[in-house]
Amino acid sequence: MLSHFPLLEALRIKRQSELAECLAQTVQFSLEDGVALALSDFVSEGLLQHPEWWNELHQHPPCATDAEYYQQWLQVVLADVTDETHLLQVLRLFRRKMMIRISWAQSLKRCDTEQTLSQLSILAETLIIAARDWLYDLCCREWGTPTNRSGNPQPLFILGMGKLGGENLIFHRILT
Repeated sequence: MLSHFPLLEALRIKRQSELAECLAQTVQFSLEDGVALALSDFVSEGLLQHPEWWNELHQHPPCATDAEYYQQWLQVVLADVTDETHLLQVLRLFRRKMMIRISWAQSLKRCDTEQTLSQLSILAETLIIAARDWLYDLCCREWGTPTNRSGNPQPLFILGMGKLGGENLIFHRILT
């Protein structure tokens, strides 16, 4: 498939070699693996930094319905977070891991453009809401629960943030 495109074929070979060195196991790369690695610097660099994600990509391949699970997956990784610094690290790592899954699925045409953009918007919303909820709970523990004039608990609202409502985030600009 990539043999008709010499530059992509060279990238495939280079990236598979680099990743094979990082993995603690022998890997038989499939044609799909080579395509996804050759087509995306983001995926290749992410997997070089986090080679443990390789097996997960193959045990639970990315698909168009991944967004249904973002909240559940994020709650699992947030369960052990104890401070704000750790929260930010976990959110960034989760974002990167999910974006690698999205890019992998897009490179292999498992998702069309509309599904990809939808996944990006859902990911952004999931991260924002999880951060808001975690920080609200922290603030309530430290300073007490805010209340309105009637004494009812007052939730924290986020009024607006970039293009999220338009559901048209640009892939490389999603939440920095």
